[in-house]
Amino acid sequence: MLYFIIKWVHVLSVMIWVTGLVLQCILLLAAQQKLQASPLTQIIRSWEKSLSIPGLLLVWATGLYLAISGAWYQSHWFMIKATIVFILTGMHGIFAANIRRYYSESTVPSLPMQWFITALFIMVAFVVFLVIVKPF
Repeated sequence: MLYFIIKWVHVLSVMIWVTGLVLQCILLLAAQQKLQASPLTQIIRSWEKSLSIPGLLLVWATGLYLAISGAWYQSHWFMIKATIVFILTGMHGIFAANIRRYYSESTVPSLPMQWFITALFIMVAFVVFLVIVKPF
């Protein structure tokens, strides 16, 4: 029973975290387009600050528990999944740093956000594929 509760928390926290990553991309695109801050951007920034980081921490905590309890840490599919999650975590940090810099110093980020958004969706879709199929 505990395993299924933790699995549910893991899936929920992944959804919150990935939503936060998408919202970070939207904020950075708005900054690049030099759109003025609106109530919507403030709500997005609030989500990013208050929900994305706890979601990220829960993803890692529950994911490690599930990997250890399922003995998946030796599987090739899990190693690929973990590598992608490391990359997504790095993207989260890069996005958060650029958002902070934009709001504190008005430095417009020069990241290729269209490529990051595309990469984000491809990586998340591939992780879902790996989790469902467990191909190797």
